[in-house]
Amino acid sequence: MEPYKIQIIESIIVMIIYAISRFTLRYSVKLKILNSYFKNTEKRDVLKLINLILLAVLVVILVVVWSAKQENILVIASSLLTVLGVALFAEMSILSNITACLILFFQHPIKVGDTISVTHEGKDIEGELIDITYFFVFIKTLNKGTLTIPNALLLKSSFLIIEKDSNTETNG
Repeated sequence: MEPYKIQIIESIIVMIIYAISRFTLRYSVKLKILNSYFKNTEKRDVLKLINLILLAVLVVILVVVWSAKQENILVIASSLLTVLGVALFAEMSILSNITACLILFFQHPIKVGDTISVTHEGKDIEGELIDITYFFVFIKTLNKGTLTIPNALLLKSSFLIIEKDSNTETNG
């Protein structure tokens, strides 16, 4: 069989795996939304981020399948990584906040509408969680102000999720 036919078959297989992965992740995000009180805006933001990551992986795999010269791939990859490394090092908090957003969405029991008490630098701040975005968590405090906390800082801080029904507290 001619080499380009093998590459076409490999490309089709990669695209099928991409579609299955995208569908599976989309389904798991929708399932997570149904089992929690996240809003559709959080679902949309998380899906955009997942799609971006999957698309980047797809492009890298297709470049490898189509046998671009290794030297060219290494030069382009190292140049991109250098530029991204410098940019992300300057703004490391951006990357850590986006990662923290995904952790809060998938792995943490916190959800919009919860009353939480955040302990930061020895001070306790209590309020209702009103929104979680890529970078920040918004908490409406008892004095009706809105506190904005970076996602990464919320994960580093200890906080309590205060249950409304039984007035018992669980660690977060």
